[in-house]
Amino acid sequence: MNWQPSLRVGGIIALLTISLVGCNPEASYSPQEIIDQALQETKELESYYGEYKWDMGKTGIATVKEWMKDGKRRIEMSFNDEDVIAVNDGKQIITYSKKENTASIMAFENGELEEFMGASAKDNAQVLLNFVKDSHDIAIAGEEKIAGRDAYHITAKAQKKNTLLGDIEVWIDKKTWLTLKTITTNAGNVTQQEYTKLEINKKIDDALFAYDIPKGATIEQMDTVDQTTPTTIDEVKKQLGDFLMVPEDNGLTLATILDLKVEERPEFSFEYEKEEQPAFSVSVYKVVSNFTTFGGDLANEEDINVRAKKGTYMDLGDRFIISWYENGYQYSILTENPEFTKEELLTYAEKMTIVQ
Repeated sequence: MNWQPSLRVGGIIALLTISLVGCNPEASYSPQEIIDQALQETKELESYYGEYKWDMGKTGIATVKEWMKDGKRRIEMSFNDEDVIAVNDGKQIITYSKKENTASIMAFENGELEEFMGASAKDNAQVLLNFVKDSHDIAIAGEEKIAGRDAYHITAKAQKKNTLLGDIEVWIDKKTWLTLKTITTNAGNVTQQEYTKLEINKKIDDALFAYDIPKGATIEQMDTVDQTTPTTIDEVKKQLGDFLMVPEDNGLTLATILDLKVEERPEFSFEYEKEEQPAFSVSVYKVVSNFTTFGGDLANEEDINVRAKKGTYMDLGDRFIISWYENGYQYSILTENPEFTKEELLTYAEKMTIVQ
């Protein structure tokens, strides 16, 4: 689920409720069939209460309590010296940090919340699966009990090093298809999330999903929709000046230009198609004076040369991104089609010319 709390704990809450849900628990499945089943809707799991620990290695260990009923959800998390409550009441998402005494509210129109949140994190799981199925070898490692429940143990081994998602292990409940335990290993960093208690179809009071923000708290109203808007080359030129752009040739066409509405600076994305299919996007913005050049600091980054400049290549599983700094501008090319290779995108980068 895409919880949006204060900046300090935003990344943590955003990942709290990613789970896989499905149906038909009695059959025998291949690893891919199990995952496909886990991504389906279920009518059996109407509610549950769970407790789990999230071990983030050197960062610390979070303890979490979670209530779910009819798509509504409440999470209470303790992490180091931080206590956070996040509540989805079906109309809005409220997140409150006790230490900072701050709250954020995201209100939704009819139907928007369901679209934004996805179905029991199914959309988030599908994004993960899109990474895993092409870049990992998936296998069933056996069946085990987690929190007293029978679960499939599934492993996903990365086919190559330095990918965004390293080795992954998941334990999926055989009856509800909830993910009961997850272990991820990437560049020597290991994180583990495991339910220690799970009560399925538990009777839950609706009052749990009606959260009153404490008096005196600082409240921030947050946007709920994508703020990007189409724009024109003339407008980009007005904002950025003489920037580089990939020319249209050999079946490559510019489908649209998006103003990314970044608060700190003007930033734009050029969306390209080839033979009427998505190809790649190129984002560009002017760099501020305190810009730090690329160094490939992330585990899944490697240093490369782009247009005789120092840049980075980042493998995202079935996609990748090439970024570099040139003449006061930051450029990033992101693949939208898995058939494109790194060499092809570097060739397109070499063809870029200044828009007069």
